[in-house]
Amino acid sequence: MAGHRVLRATAWVAAFSALLLTPSAATAAPPEWENVPTPPLNGLAVVTEIAAAGPRAAWAGGIEDATSSGTPFMLAWNGLEWRRQALPPGTGQVVDLAAAGPRNAWGIYLNENGSPALHWNGVKWRRVGYPAGVRPTMPSPLPTYLQIVSAAPGGPAWSLGYDAEAKKAVALRFQNGRWVRARTPVPMVSASTIAVRSAKDIWIACTCDIPGTGPTEAMLHWNGTRWSTIHYPFKAQTYIAKIAPASPTSVWAYRASTGYAAPELMHWDGTTWTSATIPASPYAYHFPTLADDGDQGAWVSVSTVDNDKSYLHYSGGNWTTESGEGRPTTPVWIRDLARVPGTRSLWSAGLPSSLADYPFIEHRP
Repeated sequence: MAGHRVLRATAWVAAFSALLLTPSAATAAPPEWENVPTPPLNGLAVVTEIAAAGPRAAWAGGIEDATSSGTPFMLAWNGLEWRRQALPPGTGQVVDLAAAGPRNAWGIYLNENGSPALHWNGVKWRRVGYPAGVRPTMPSPLPTYLQIVSAAPGGPAWSLGYDAEAKKAVALRFQNGRWVRARTPVPMVSASTIAVRSAKDIWIACTCDIPGTGPTEAMLHWNGTRWSTIHYPFKAQTYIAKIAPASPTSVWAYRASTGYAAPELMHWDGTTWTSATIPASPYAYHFPTLADDGDQGAWVSVSTVDNDKSYLHYSGGNWTTESGEGRPTTPVWIRDLARVPGTRSLWSAGLPSSLADYPFIEHRP
């Protein structure tokens, strides 16, 4: 796992120099995103994760000095500014974040030894281990961690892990200050992402071992009383990378491709699934980002090569695009999106494609 601990410049160049895209088939809209200053970051820095619990509580994590040994960092938003927060010694690169309130946030990190999980209790970050034998799930087939921890204001935190001995994925619930295994209605061969909207609305995308059928791609849904298995139309060489539940009868999902198919934005209305192709080149790699818009639509983002329109909004069956502040025609990589609960406001974390530039955190009021 040591080879995954930091994002080295050579890996960035190899992964992205030829894998950028220009959004197409979308209507431009005036820029509405603003850049929010961060504390100084050292060397080549990459903000990879962002999560929000409210207007005055958000966190962003990543890696700095990425061209050398690499050092993880954590930033916290207090409603006025981003500030650094100390991480426990030995913490690896933070690869996912979730937040439920000013005194409740969680992180998952890469580390050769020790606990892979962190908890913010309002005073400091501390280690909170997974159960014995469980490690963070690495969604197959892409060598990157996606949304494997999720939480909601007033609700529980859930995560996904993998039990190598049992050869199955496991669902974990944060309870009494530690992670504990949670039962699911069917065994999970693998699990790619989890989303918590409330204690009564939890979604997991998995390859499930369904009796009489065998390994099947499906979603598991907890409604506060029981789990149900929800099937969606199968498509080869794809997997569900993100889920964004907007209500009990409105759920968005980002279906990523493991080949050269264009990614899709899927929607569940409580009865059926529909999908819309994300207007982006199928030959490029983009980070699967997704957030509902707090109304009837959803946001995704794409990497760009000669176009600054990196934010894509889907509503009413139509796509529109937006740009960040002050970067006309600048190539951009958006690493993560997060909506502020209870609002239509959004945070994003990204990096101009020139590796000499600084990363950015942007806000859409």
